[in-house]
Amino acid sequence: MKEMKFTLLRASGGSEEVCVNVRKMINAGYTGRDQEAVRAHIDELKEEGIPAPDKTPTYFPKFVDRITQDEAFEVLDESDHSGEAEFALIFDKGRIYVGAGSDHTDRKLETVDIPKAKQVYPNTISRELWLLDDVRGHWDELVLRSWVTPVGGKRTLLQDATLDAMLSPDELVERVKAILVDPKDLDGLVIYSGTVAAITKVEYCDSFEVVIEDKKLGRSLKQFYKMHPTKKWFKG
Repeated sequence: MKEMKFTLLRASGGSEEVCVNVRKMINAGYTGRDQEAVRAHIDELKEEGIPAPDKTPTYFPKFVDRITQDEAFEVLDESDHSGEAEFALIFDKGRIYVGAGSDHTDRKLETVDIPKAKQVYPNTISRELWLLDDVRGHWDELVLRSWVTPVGGKRTLLQDATLDAMLSPDELVERVKAILVDPKDLDGLVIYSGTVAAITKVEYCDSFEVVIEDKKLGRSLKQFYKMHPTKKWFKG
């Protein structure tokens, strides 16, 4: 179990502090409503040597100590790891919260063992959350974006899609319930949504930024992190 503190932003404009005890975490993948878009993402991964799954969507458990709100973490010297813009659903005491985050993955290990690759780097999560009930009515209009900044380069838009490109949160929850030992035991569960295809290819980047924009209510969830390679202190 991992205790995490967040600020809940209400649709009315108010806010409150919430504390969540994360007890289990699942990373979903290939969750697009448009199967052509799903295949585009699979093709991206194939180029990196990652085999196509037998069926989609996919689900991988992740250790709960692998979720972080930190704005920086260490990475191995290899440049074969990257983030993915995702929404996260957080279950706590009868509420479902929405956060913005990234499933940062070791791409080299992913070609060998995807479940183990998911444990190497953390899932990141925004410090601010929304109530799912506050955005459920206009969910498909929410915009998911990510940016990267190549070393020595310019900030580049990497992903840009409305959430109608992905499974709805209610369908995602129902699918996850079907793979739980106890589908009623949801308190403390965090589900990462899977991602959307990139709109461009970039070189290795040492920062990653995720935004979920709610144009109807005029607000955003933001999450940013930098990566610090061990080569800065370890010669080997």
